[in-house]
Amino acid sequence: MKLKIVLCFLLFQTVFYSLTAQEATPNVVGNKQVISSKVLNQDREISIYLPADYKKTAYPVLYIVDGQRYFLNGVLYQNTLQWQDKTPPFIVVGIHTQQRKRRKLLYPDAQKFILFLTDELIPFVEKNYNAAPKRFYFGWEMAGGLALELLAQPKNIFTAFFIASPTHITKARLSSLRKKLVTQGNTTEYIYVSLSPSEHWATESVNQFKSLLSSTVLPKTTWKFDSLPSENHHSTPTLTLHKGLNHYFSDYPYLRFNTLNDFNQYGGLAKLKAHYAKRGDKYNTSKEIHKSTKHFLLLQAMKENNYPAFALFMKEFGNYYQTKTRDLWFNRYAQFYLQYQKTNKAIKVLTVGLRKFKKSAILLRSLGDAYIQQGNKAKAKVFYTRAFETAIQNEDKNIEAYRLKLEGI
Repeated sequence: MKLKIVLCFLLFQTVFYSLTAQEATPNVVGNKQVISSKVLNQDREISIYLPADYKKTAYPVLYIVDGQRYFLNGVLYQNTLQWQDKTPPFIVVGIHTQQRKRRKLLYPDAQKFILFLTDELIPFVEKNYNAAPKRFYFGWEMAGGLALELLAQPKNIFTAFFIASPTHITKARLSSLRKKLVTQGNTTEYIYVSLSPSEHWATESVNQFKSLLSSTVLPKTTWKFDSLPSENHHSTPTLTLHKGLNHYFSDYPYLRFNTLNDFNQYGGLAKLKAHYAKRGDKYNTSKEIHKSTKHFLLLQAMKENNYPAFALFMKEFGNYYQTKTRDLWFNRYAQFYLQYQKTNKAIKVLTVGLRKFKKSAILLRSLGDAYIQQGNKAKAKVFYTRAFETAIQNEDKNIEAYRLKLEGI
């Protein structure tokens, strides 16, 4: 009895130790670096996040002021939407600020901070990382007001600005920006500004900023102001980044058409190719028609029983069908060909599919269907037999259907 108690105690102790000995793994997002700034005469801490598929290609860079607070917002936006190709990958740089020194740095010393950006931080990032010349700026409150000084610089520093709850939009800043807009016309590609109605102290100056942009011809600049009624002064940054990036990247997600008529009204293949070529140039990505656009066009053609459209897409998209990762798509394409008596095309698709899915009963059965259509019962029987045997091996729920096909020969 004592031996059992001792053994139980030892077993419990071993299990308990093995459970408690498992150390938690830190969930680290990006990495932190310190830049010794000669301009500011101090060390500046930054956080840097690289896209999951980071490689030799060049990526846009999103610079976030007050990175200790909002760095993760830029990372979250990307990680939430990139897996479905709703946003391009980009580098995120968080510029940390100190509460005590922040106010002086972003207003009285704004020109020094801008010099730090242009002469030290941006060159550092572009030297050490695969950074494209497309740069985005995010600033909240005083960092939002700083955006006007950045916009007024002789050379355009940033491609796009995302500005939340801006303050310190002074007459001097508005005047400098007005002067540049009058003399140079364009100052950036995109400006997004948000404000909550509860931020009454900033309403007048933000309206002056809006009026300045409205009264100036800016053929190459898209700008948008959003009121965020459900937000407050401290919650606007999250929605500003999300809505602003969504709007800026609105031409990035793949195109999908609800009907073939919609596709034709859009402009057909010619406009589709032009769209993806322009998208590729803008985002430094493939100029090919997106795989999901190809998928849904083929699917829509089958849904509408439009063989000419289906045949055109299959021809235009080349070997796209061979990239499918499920046997059911090879089967659907082949069955659609068979529906229109295109036996040889169906056999070709099924043969390619069987190279990828050697144990696919459904593809073997469809090959049998194709040879029946071709009038070759002997060959059809071979494939129906293989389909039935494979279905048994796979414990397929449709075994009976495969058996009936075989017996029907």
